[in-house]
Amino acid sequence: MKPAFSDADLERRRAASRRLGWLLAAVVLAIYIAGLFVKR
Repeated sequence: MKPAFSDADLERRRAASRRLGWLLAAVVLAIYIAGLFVKR
């Protein structure tokens, strides 16, 4: 049975996941910081 993804495919997916993770973290941090400045 051959693997579903080649090593190159897996590496591309890992890189994309890392970028997505950093992007989500940056968005969450930006919302958190914005919340510090917004008064209720």
